[in-house]
Amino acid sequence: MNLGTFRPAFLPDLTYFWQMAQCNVAVFTDHLPFSKGTSVNRSAVFPDAQTILRVPILHNKNRKRIFETEIDYHSGWAAKHLKTLHHFFHNLPFAYYYLPELEELFNTRFLSLGDFLFALQQKLVRWLYLPVRMFRASQSEFDFSAEDLIDLWANRTHCRTYMSQAETFEKGWVKPKALQEKGITPAIFTPIPNSHLLKNYRSAVILNFLLQFGPEAGFIIQQYLPPAKEA
Repeated sequence: MNLGTFRPAFLPDLTYFWQMAQCNVAVFTDHLPFSKGTSVNRSAVFPDAQTILRVPILHNKNRKRIFETEIDYHSGWAAKHLKTLHHFFHNLPFAYYYLPELEELFNTRFLSLGDFLFALQQKLVRWLYLPVRMFRASQSEFDFSAEDLIDLWANRTHCRTYMSQAETFEKGWVKPKALQEKGITPAIFTPIPNSHLLKNYRSAVILNFLLQFGPEAGFIIQQYLPPAKEA
């Protein structure tokens, strides 16, 4: 059983979900401080390689965590975003299937950015048929070290392997030795293979891939996943 932690991201790219597909459990780290100018409220790039959407937030002198950060609904951002989505994707084969649900979600008022991103992520994971259980770090104790937080969720979900990017371990954001002392095996995500089917989508917003392939999108991801390792 593999556990991964994922920073909330607004309309991330295919790589984000490729990594999530390698996990049995994904912990949505909305307990982290909100960082301006990051993927937390900025989308991955659109097919024109230039367009990026941003969810505006209400600024507060006190630095808040993602689950406490409020969206600025006075800016009319949702209507502008939906117009952009229709512009880029209305001709894709499965636009009719997904865009109406996105419109409903974008037009719903959420109490916080964390609530909105988690609802959006749940919808995308469901559309991709990824067999991963999702949890929010903010809905439990979270004032721990990274290793203790991972240990908490690993014990709750019966996972004994923690998966992340190599950079996470190399930069010391999570210490492999500390995990091993807790009986958790650190592991690195397998990168997306250099497949013609995937490489053109890996860095673009996930909707480009999803609305092109529809319900098959998630099965394409799983087709290329490395085989599960025996315990």
